[in-house]
Amino acid sequence: MQTTTKIPDAIKTAAAAMLAPYCNGGLTPEKLETAISFKPDEEVAEKLLTRKEAAAALSVSLPTLDRMLRENELPRRRIRGAVRIPKSAINAFVLGKEVAA
Repeated sequence: MQTTTKIPDAIKTAAAAMLAPYCNGGLTPEKLETAISFKPDEEVAEKLLTRKEAAAALSVSLPTLDRMLRENELPRRRIRGAVRIPKSAINAFVLGKEVAA
């Protein structure tokens, strides 16, 4: 169960007034509260790269990328026969973090 704390009107109004010069289209206390309370969906589809895009991101050739995939250095997803590599796996590999295959 999630509890919601209401922001006092005086604080909303003061914050909106301070931030308004930096916002195009005007900022109202209601818009500010909506922006603060926004909760994105928990499940966001992860960006999947093609083999060519993944090879470019890693600065390696396609044969090298294929060898990395074959040796399970990077995870892959198959979508109707096409190979896709999660962008998070590329980022983790570049940073030297353990990549779950």
